[in-house]
Amino acid sequence: MVNNKQDKEIILSLIIINYKTSTLLKQCIQSIQKNEPKFGYEIIAVDNNSEDGSAEMVRDDFENNVELIANKENLGFPKAVNQGVNKSKASKYVLVLNPDITVIENCLDEMHQYMEENKDIAILGPKLLNPNGSIQYSCFSQYPSLKMVLYRRTVLGKTENAKKKVNKFLMTGWDHKQESEVAWILGSCMFVRKEAIEKVGLMDERFFMYMEDVDWCRRFWNNDYKVVYSPKFKMVHYYQRASASEPSILKSMFNRITRIHIASAIKFFFKYWQYKDKNIPNFNTNLNKKNL
Repeated sequence: MVNNKQDKEIILSLIIINYKTSTLLKQCIQSIQKNEPKFGYEIIAVDNNSEDGSAEMVRDDFENNVELIANKENLGFPKAVNQGVNKSKASKYVLVLNPDITVIENCLDEMHQYMEENKDIAILGPKLLNPNGSIQYSCFSQYPSLKMVLYRRTVLGKTENAKKKVNKFLMTGWDHKQESEVAWILGSCMFVRKEAIEKVGLMDERFFMYMEDVDWCRRFWNNDYKVVYSPKFKMVHYYQRASASEPSILKSMFNRITRIHIASAIKFFFKYWQYKDKNIPNFNTNLNKKNL
């Protein structure tokens, strides 16, 4: 279902993956419609059996404007993304979104233009802002390890040494006003070239949630494409990391989200065990300068 200019070619498919966030999903769709691009586009909402009225809300409020995929079970993030990509009618790009993203005026047109001018980029990530305007760390100079996941999810990360490593991983000391090639960006907002997807493939469905965005970026890098973070483009992300405030390693290990994250990290680690990456610059030395 095309949201504007029915006689025009669909250039971009916005794919929103939803689970139990009906209010945010509605806000996300409305922000797209309010700040729609000048070219043809479509919105695809994939609901992972939220059972909170999300699917009904899309049918009732956006019947003629949003293509709905209502799953009968929670299939996980990468499978839902792949459903959206397979359903996409867009000729050039898909924008994978979490429902807690709010699109800002002109952002879609500007990101599209940038991708048109930089054919070697597979994934473009905008600067993500918290609702209060502060920056959210959404790009990374290195791939995560199982140890890093434990640092970020449990009290193991409270030591001074762990904090330094986490800050380096999150690039907290880097000037996010700069534009740079990065190892990977958060899957919550990824502007992706469809031609690159056709070459590299869809998201790896062995991951239920977490690490699928890291894996996708890594695969694009290894197939002669770039992953770029650019602060020229901004969106708001109403984000709160699940289980981030767990008070003990015992309790955090019994948290389902933490267990899923650790399981995904183990799968990622074994997938790339002794894997030799190619075409990837040394991000840690290049991040102090503009790379493009």
